[in-house]
Formats: sequence, structure tokens, C-alpha cells
Amino acid sequence: MKHFMNTLRALLEADEPADPRKAARLSWLRLTAAAWQDANKRVHSAWSRTLARLPDDISDEELEELELPDPPEQAEVDALWAQLNDVVQHDKWPKALYWGGI
Repeated sequence: MKHFMNTLRALLEADEPADPRKAARLSWLRLTAAAWQDANKRVHSAWSRTLARLPDDISDEELEELELPDPPEQAEVDALWAQLNDVVQHDKWPKALYWGGI
């Protein structure tokens, strides 16, 4: 995870490239990373609301036994994470950046 975040930060901090295809990739990366961060905030808020409804004295074991489902927002986080992970780990970008007329 640390390697992933360091690579993602380095990509996001890059200067604006002159090549329009690379500029499109950087723009996509910035928008997707921002959407991922926003979705993560919404997931954390959803978990906070869920956990706030539980008794304060619930033990970790009791909490695990409840098997609370992930909030619906988690699916968006997972989908965005998969896209970002493909870029960082495999240099695999969305097809639209190749075939979208850029």
C-alpha cells in the first residue's frame, strides 16, 4: 500500500506534459484520484453513522459477530481503486485514453 501511495503521489505531482496524450492521462489520473478520495470520505462517513447507532460498550468480538455489510459507497471506492491500481501496478490506462480520439 505504501509503494502504491508513493507512486500515485509522484504521478499526481508531475508537471503538465507537452504531449497531449500524456496530458490526457494526467488529467484522468487527477480526476480519478480526487473521485477516489471523495468516495473514501463518504465511506468513512457512512461507517461513522452506522457505528454511532451501536451501543458504546460493544466489544470488538461482538462487533465482528454482527457482520455489518459494507456501505453502498464501498463499491465506488473499490472500482476507482481497481482503475488506479491498474495504472500504478501495470501501466494499464482506460481504453478511452487510447481510443477516445485524443
